[in-house]
Amino acid sequence: MADPNTQKRVDELNAGWRNYLRDKMIGLDKNTFQLAQGTLGLQTADSSGLFRMADAVPPISAVGYYDAGTTKSRASAYNLLLSALLPETNPQAMRNALGDTYTAWNTWKAANARTSGETYAAWLDRWAESSGVDPGVVSRAKSAYLTAQTSPLYQAQNALTDPANEQTFTASDLTTFKLKRYTMNVDGARQAINNSSAITIDFSSRTMDSSISSTHFQGAASGFYRIFSAGASGSFDQEDSKAANSDFIIKGSIKTGTLSCGTGAWYSSGEVGRALSMKGNATVWDPGSSAGNWDSFFAQPNGSLARSVSQLILVTDFDLEVTSTAKYSDSEYQKIQAQANFGIWPFFSASASSTHTATTRHSADTSLTTKYKTNPGVIQIWGVSVQQQT
Repeated sequence: MADPNTQKRVDELNAGWRNYLRDKMIGLDKNTFQLAQGTLGLQTADSSGLFRMADAVPPISAVGYYDAGTTKSRASAYNLLLSALLPETNPQAMRNALGDTYTAWNTWKAANARTSGETYAAWLDRWAESSGVDPGVVSRAKSAYLTAQTSPLYQAQNALTDPANEQTFTASDLTTFKLKRYTMNVDGARQAINNSSAITIDFSSRTMDSSISSTHFQGAASGFYRIFSAGASGSFDQEDSKAANSDFIIKGSIKTGTLSCGTGAWYSSGEVGRALSMKGNATVWDPGSSAGNWDSFFAQPNGSLARSVSQLILVTDFDLEVTSTAKYSDSEYQKIQAQANFGIWPFFSASASSTHTATTRHSADTSLTTKYKTNPGVIQIWGVSVQQQT
């Protein structure tokens, strides 16, 4: 973690850069536009990058740091929500069938989500096998489910695990993974941005507006306070402090577009609406559930479903030069060249090399300039529009 003064200055730089882009990209709402940094802020050749960003739960800040290992998942939170609710028909049927094992069932299912294609009955069997529950109890539970399976809640749970509502992708190491489907795809992203015109960028931290007045956000940053980053290893504390206390200039051009992102058939807005509107209602919220309650899902600012991504802000064909006007020694320049492989402000990503090129030079006046340029045909995600549950 950088020292507090550096953190504060980087926070201001992030806010100023975010506000500048908001004003340059026509149609962005100052209250809902969130600039994205980090691994998931960069696009992939398929739709997986779009799906992951759409599935991310935005931090409550004007600049969001997105990383595959730490970003909260909307689909995962939604799965827990369904486990915290009672069905609309026969809401006490499962409690009555399970009796003394009802609490154990609720605790187990909150930690063991249904897998893709797994039926409710198979889910109960998996619980029984791992917990040693009496087969007669499980049989009663299956019967209770059958009597209530037409409930919208159980239909929503079945849709969530339906393989048809997932898409399979192949990673760079040729392993496959599945993601919940969202309504957008990479072809739609290309269409959204192909007809856009280039925007000229001429940003200076000396004249930037770093104020954040939106009631949707609390401050400008969500925990990334670096100028130079080596990722998990390496320290740039001295260089960060020097750079943060100098001016930054960003010049060049970009093309931008926006892409609306809706959930696929795995998501039931009806069940979410029922839960949202019935805070504390014991006929809707299961008092015996350990999956969560109204506050853990919907309360601001930390509810896991309190905010969602409604729109992606796309960028392509960018050609930018970022200059730090601080004075750097040859040894500092060599260190930055060798170790800042996770990025230099304002662009950070573990996978940056696959989506854009970055070339840093030590200028004659000893300032530092990094040139960023997208690889041909690559689209990046630079931000989102944040929607709050109301």
